[in-house]
Amino acid sequence: MNFDDIKNSLNNPEFKIDIATFLLELKADSLMNSYKLDSILKRQIEILELQKGKTGQELENAVESEIEMLDDKYSEWLKNDLIDVVNGYDI
Repeated sequence: MNFDDIKNSLNNPEFKIDIATFLLELKADSLMNSYKLDSILKRQIEILELQKGKTGQELENAVESEIEMLDDKYSEWLKNDLIDVVNGYDI
């Protein structure tokens, strides 16, 4: 299905879509995926730090530091991608 097919379907009075429900389900799926990815990333960082011999507070600090660094990097990528979307560039 391409954009024209969707547009034609939307002009069809028999085609019904609940936009609010669709957006809510999309947001819920996005959040759930985000939670899962956050957990996986944190666990991977913990395993890498454990392999370096860190334990206890060292491990916790190293994981928090790495996650903060990655959050900063991802935020910058998101900002750049959103600017490209607004400017009409393909990502």
